[in-house]
Amino acid sequence: MKKEIWKLIEENKNLIYKIAHSYSSYANIDDLFQVGCIGIINAYKNYKDDYNTKFSTYAYNYILGEITNYLKNDKKLKMH
Repeated sequence: MKKEIWKLIEENKNLIYKIAHSYSSYANIDDLFQVGCIGIINAYKNYKDDYNTKFSTYAYNYILGEITNYLKNDKKLKMH
């Protein structure tokens, strides 16, 4: 299972970075990438082949959801 997850992360790395880049003004891109990887793992756990969709399409909402939840729950004080 670990090898499958690493393979999925590697295959979907560009998708994770693309989503993370959209929010890079709010947090560090590396932190957002790591949170996006959690989204990939959650999508992997819930994905079923009979959904009739590509995994990356299915995982998009999980990645986006994890990143937005991270930003929502990030309690750093930001002074501009």
